[in-house]
Amino acid sequence: MSFYQSLEESTRSLTAAEQRIGSLLLADPRNAPFLRIAEIAKRAGVHDSTVVRFAQKLGYAGFIEMREALVADSLSSQDRTIAMREEGEAFSLAMVVSSQVEVLQSLPEKISQERIDSTVEALLAADRIHVMGSGLMLPLVEFMRAKLSSAGLHVDTIPYTGREAAQRLAHVSPTDALLVFAFAEDYENVAHPIRILEAEQTSIILLTDESSLMRPDLPAHVIAIPRDQVRHGVIVPMTALCYAIHYDLLQYRTEERRATRQRTDLLDGDSPPAASRTQ
Repeated sequence: MSFYQSLEESTRSLTAAEQRIGSLLLADPRNAPFLRIAEIAKRAGVHDSTVVRFAQKLGYAGFIEMREALVADSLSSQDRTIAMREEGEAFSLAMVVSSQVEVLQSLPEKISQERIDSTVEALLAADRIHVMGSGLMLPLVEFMRAKLSSAGLHVDTIPYTGREAAQRLAHVSPTDALLVFAFAEDYENVAHPIRILEAEQTSIILLTDESSLMRPDLPAHVIAIPRDQVRHGVIVPMTALCYAIHYDLLQYRTEERRATRQRTDLLDGDSPPAASRTQ
């Protein structure tokens, strides 16, 4: 298991001091494998022993094994963008594409299929799904609305923030699911209502970027997208994640939802009923 996966699966059990260590390692993935215990401890403001306990809490035998995982992660995602910048080459389309491709290729290593499956199970178990997001996340909100609706699920959107969002969230029930798109820097704006709804047993699924992982108040279902090493652009890999959820949803779909899709086709009227086609 990669360091990123180990960290993601352990984030809710980390102490505040351990979260500072995790944030430090996430913030500088290129140099993280080369940091010594003492240097990590100094930067995070913790004791050396806390760094060791952090590694063990992530499932490693000790610091050395964790550093080996960091090295493996670094080698599997060599960042061409950084290399080009250090060589003085100007940014270009090729550079951006290369960087995004590397992030896309790393997704299966950093986000387990089990995490996708648990997200889909939560969506299928809900009476209604509310998809929430604002700003740059709005296209993904509409994308997921269309995909979930096409699968026969009951979906509405909350493309607002502040008071308008609260008015819509007031109608979310404990038997519903709330699918939230939020960058790490935007999560603070939605964290308060999310905590209230989750306490009321509403299923919360947060799609965010990796910088959110060290927050202490994350919901039960979190999928965090890695950024490339120049720390830009998660929209492309986030879209790939939406496709993965949709494809997995199609595999999980029950007979009842398949019947809903068939009835939708019948009522749509663009194609004749099956009985007519066989005549």
